[in-house]
Amino acid sequence: MKMQNTSLEAYEYIKKELGFRQKQVYEALKILGEADNLTISKYLNLPINSITPRVNELRGKKLVGVSREGISKHTGKRVIFWRVVR
Repeated sequence: MKMQNTSLEAYEYIKKELGFRQKQVYEALKILGEADNLTISKYLNLPINSITPRVNELRGKKLVGVSREGISKHTGKRVIFWRVVR
């Protein structure tokens, strides 16, 4: 299967420019499709306070964006669901 040039460029950028935890969160979102911070936290078995800043950093790099707003299955509270955009 042939990869698109844009996919290769994004992969190279991610490989060079992201820190270890940023890569973990990015890859988790690629696998999960969309997720809130607590879901990512549980998936990676990491504290949420190590996830939230990484999501914000990935948003700043325009790699992650809002998928939708909804209700957390873990807490029943309103949350933002994230997705990979690049």
